[in-house]
Amino acid sequence: MDNFGPIILIEVVLVFGGVLLFAWWQLRDLRKEREKDQKKKRDDAS
Repeated sequence: MDNFGPIILIEVVLVFGGVLLFAWWQLRDLRKEREKDQKKKRDDAS
């Protein structure tokens, strides 16, 4: 196997996709936590 280009390209795409998926998941989780905190503050103020 002399040509490793396609394998390296597939690995780069998988790693980059994994990073994007992880970042999306974390941002989604942060948004949910922020909304939960805001709801709790509104309920406490009432």
